[in-house]
Amino acid sequence: MPASNLALKEAGIEQPDAIITGTGLGCLYDTEKFLNNVITIEGGLLPPTSFIQSTHNTIAGQISLVLGNHQYNMTHTQNSLSFEHALLDTMLMLDEKNGNILIGSADEDIEALHPIAAHFKLNSLPLTSGASFFVLSKNKNEKTLAVIEACHTSAFYSSLENEIKDFMSTSTDKQIDFILNDGRNTDITRLIYTLFPDKCVINYSEICGLYATNSAFAMHLATDIICNKTKQVYGKTIANHKRALIINTLLPDRAGFIMIKSNEA
Repeated sequence: MPASNLALKEAGIEQPDAIITGTGLGCLYDTEKFLNNVITIEGGLLPPTSFIQSTHNTIAGQISLVLGNHQYNMTHTQNSLSFEHALLDTMLMLDEKNGNILIGSADEDIEALHPIAAHFKLNSLPLTSGASFFVLSKNKNEKTLAVIEACHTSAFYSSLENEIKDFMSTSTDKQIDFILNDGRNTDITRLIYTLFPDKCVINYSEICGLYATNSAFAMHLATDIICNKTKQVYGKTIANHKRALIINTLLPDRAGFIMIKSNEA
């Protein structure tokens, strides 16, 4: 909630025209509480509150209730690509009409998740919790920080290299100044360096930790770098700040791409 309120405040928006969120695993603390109640009661009657609070769309619903907002309200849950699908939904809505859309993501870390993550070899970096929110609009104004140029997702692809090249071919300007990559797979990191030689590649998971929608943090980080023209990030030197490419390959055979550029580009 604080993240969404801050995003609306900085954008100067009281009521968004839609609320769209993405979450990979939903509200895990309440899910764990609900499952513990199931075990404790041993088949008895359960109060519905814990179930209601543990569902994936709870976050978007709570934001709507606090704001008194009755506009389009949607939650996307596609594992590690949940935020990208929320972003695609937002972009489709803005193609149809003007408005200000609140978009964000959130995922929680609980202790019970750690052995599962280890089984799927997702414990190379610390598991964390995270939430990021933005306000997107079709039109630029004095509060515009950056521009989302393109977003694309792919699953069960045959070649990540071809997926990246196809995504880049959709851009009118092929110049990328820096790249944000989840960094979980060293082979993919080497491929990115091969495709984009001499470019600054930042492993954003080293900064925010691992959670299903940490690509939203990467978009926040990219926006900060572009706006503040940051020269150094996590020991990496960034020479130019006009256009960033975010590559999310957190889970095998799934890839998300976001291209974000300076408001002045």
